[in-house]
Amino acid sequence: MSSQQHIVIPGQVIATSNDSDHDGGGFLRGHGTYIETTDAFASSSRSTGNDNDNLITETENDADTNEHHNSQNYSLIASISGTIERTNKLLTIQPLNRPYAPQMGDPIIGRIISITNQAWKVSTMSSPNCGVSANLPLTGIFLKDGMQRIRTSADALRMRAVLKEGDLVSAEVRGVGRGGGAGGSGGRITLHARSVRCGKLENGCVVFVPCWLIGRRKKHFVVLGDSTRTKDGFEGVRIEVLLGCNGGIWIQKALVELENLGTETPLPEVVQSIRSNHAETPLLLDERRVVARVRNAVEALKLVQCQISPENIEKVVKVSAIDLAIDVKDMLKPDAVVRITQCTRNR
Repeated sequence: MSSQQHIVIPGQVIATSNDSDHDGGGFLRGHGTYIETTDAFASSSRSTGNDNDNLITETENDADTNEHHNSQNYSLIASISGTIERTNKLLTIQPLNRPYAPQMGDPIIGRIISITNQAWKVSTMSSPNCGVSANLPLTGIFLKDGMQRIRTSADALRMRAVLKEGDLVSAEVRGVGRGGGAGGSGGRITLHARSVRCGKLENGCVVFVPCWLIGRRKKHFVVLGDSTRTKDGFEGVRIEVLLGCNGGIWIQKALVELENLGTETPLPEVVQSIRSNHAETPLLLDERRVVARVRNAVEALKLVQCQISPENIEKVVKVSAIDLAIDVKDMLKPDAVVRITQCTRNR
């Protein structure tokens, strides 16, 4: 399937095929679709007008009028709102409000809900009662001393000193067991937090949005704003945003020390020191204002059901701060939401 997803609504024609193609090289009806048949001679071919590869449109080109009269067209029609997914000939529609379906390597933001035998149980949704949880083993996270060593029973007894119930954590999906797809029921999701950007999240704010508003990207850790520019809405403050595939979005002041390391892979103890200093350093008033503006920009995009991407966040921040000069506290008023998100709908 293409990385670009297209949303369809109930009653929209996704594909057409004649009777000869239906048995041989047409399409297969998947979840969220149904088939209608029409007389090929009496009705013209129906098309969605979208030239994307995910949508199939085939018109009959028979020369014999009698064959036209006896043949039928098969139209595949959407029965629910959602995004189209194609697997060979199979066309299905994934509902927009579907639960998060983890894939290997997905970055996620979760909340610790309990501690088990040498593992933390992490909720991958905004509420611990959503039924989607994962395991973060003790071996999958750096300890406070930053040393890479075999975990002992003493480490297991001190797990609550590393992460306790209610803490937010960023991690990556390491494995998905059988049945661990949508809803996570019946399966086992295993996480690890041993990369530079993973670990306990502090000194920032979190926003949870529907997971389908966040598309999978090459980079989910992005830095917004430029310290050399003051007329982009960020007031010279660099903001780091983590777009979790499960719908969690973490917003904090950028870790400049990590950026200065460049392509060099830092030692775990260096990363721990930088993150600890960041967590203990209070934000200035201007920095808090910019973080709050980015947070409200994400909330505004969520309210209008617009895709949440770094580009859209930057647009909304600039329009609200520079073009319309809307105060941070007024950004989420209904009329302001429509105005500041209008830039994402203009083409």
